[in-house]
Amino acid sequence: MNELLDYFKKDISISLEIEHRLKEIIIEKKLEKGALILSENSIKKEHIFVVSGCLRSFYKTEKAKEHTIQFAVKNWWISDYMTLYTANKSVVAIESLTNSTVLIISNDKLDEFYKEFPDFEVFQRKNFEKRIAALQTRILNLLSLTAAEKYNQFMKNYEVFEKVIPNYQIASYLGITPQSLSRIRKERVKN
Repeated sequence: MNELLDYFKKDISISLEIEHRLKEIIIEKKLEKGALILSENSIKKEHIFVVSGCLRSFYKTEKAKEHTIQFAVKNWWISDYMTLYTANKSVVAIESLTNSTVLIISNDKLDEFYKEFPDFEVFQRKNFEKRIAALQTRILNLLSLTAAEKYNQFMKNYEVFEKVIPNYQIASYLGITPQSLSRIRKERVKN
């Protein structure tokens, strides 16, 4: 819980009243490597904050091909935003790639919290806007960059991921095959 408070305190002043209320509505959960915190076709309207470890959200096609949407490490948020903000069932799953600790806030409890502390809602909305901008950048990169450019961008922004995430999941995130990823890495070593 202290990690989340420290995360907030970097950008906003938090009163003891807010701290106390957050402690009442947040659930800490320990996850083992491989555990699913969200399964596809479920309705869990939860915001997940990563305290430690690494999680990923992914979509599985009818042919069982996985498409990684997001990775999340310490101090990152992850959720199924379509389920969170609509009445639809989840189309993605969220998996713990390592032993992880997360903090979970249900959307209903968060909405109540925002009513009590409206300034906090403004703060979180600004954080959410940053996440939307990052997602749009990711989509544009998937559409316009070459495989090598995608990998170079990934390494520039998320080098820490390469140490904990299997190659086939990195390839899935980049929208390329594992074979292409291996070829790109070999070419990088040559240069």
